[in-house]
Amino acid sequence: MSYMKNFMMEVQEFVWDFFDQDGQFVADETIKDEDDLISTVENNFGEMGVQIAKDEIFDITTADHFS
Repeated sequence: MSYMKNFMMEVQEFVWDFFDQDGQFVADETIKDEDDLISTVENNFGEMGVQIAKDEIFDITTADHFS
């Protein structure tokens, strides 16, 4: 698998850790809301990761990911 595909999958999996099967955000001790999640993604994956995370969050919250 290419570096880019691996990178995208890593960011998507990280984002999915904060959503349940119904697409609802699930906070933890350090990440309290979607803004905290985006900030953490930026710190861990950089600006490119932020766009991937925003797209994934949109897909999850609009149920577009499941269609």
